[in-house]
Amino acid sequence: MEKRQVTPMLILQGDPEIVLILFQLKDAPSLYHLINSSRNHLEPWLPWIREIHSLQAVEGYITRSLFDFSKGRQLHFGIWHQARLTGSVTVERIDTNSRIAELGYWLAPAYTGKGWMKRSVSQVIQYLFERHNINRVEIRCETDNKASNQVAQRLGFQLEGTLRQGAWKDGRFVDLHLYSLLRCHWKSPVDHCFTQINPPTLRT
Repeated sequence: MEKRQVTPMLILQGDPEIVLILFQLKDAPSLYHLINSSRNHLEPWLPWIREIHSLQAVEGYITRSLFDFSKGRQLHFGIWHQARLTGSVTVERIDTNSRIAELGYWLAPAYTGKGWMKRSVSQVIQYLFERHNINRVEIRCETDNKASNQVAQRLGFQLEGTLRQGAWKDGRFVDLHLYSLLRCHWKSPVDHCFTQINPPTLRT
């Protein structure tokens, strides 16, 4: 019989209020509801949101993210507060040769202004440095996305410059700010606890 390994659950819980959990298919309804209720806030900065119009589309997104996780290429975390999904932090790229990772993040508007994103991203950064031996973390965000720029700045990222016409969005090129944080400059603001739950091997 062929063996099929279920994707393990990865939990980052180093904050008394916020837990980051790798997205699983069971999270699809919660994620779909959050995206639908936050479209006007998210779509100007995350064009891929416009492609999400069904629960099946969200399930496809999570399935792809789990495949990339199994290959060591990406990590897609949900941000949970008191068992309620509030947003996401994504490791969009992991370059194991150069030990570089790139982050993306978003919060639903009801949960902004509380400092949760800084605290959430800091947990992912600590995990990357400690468990993946990453040396450099990058953040790229549009130059006029004030909230995303502030998160990078408050976490101690250094602005390296502007990527002129660095991305294509809504029929035009947009400029991006490139931020970086080196492992030797990182000072973790909170304690961290990483848990990876490996389920039993299933037979199919």
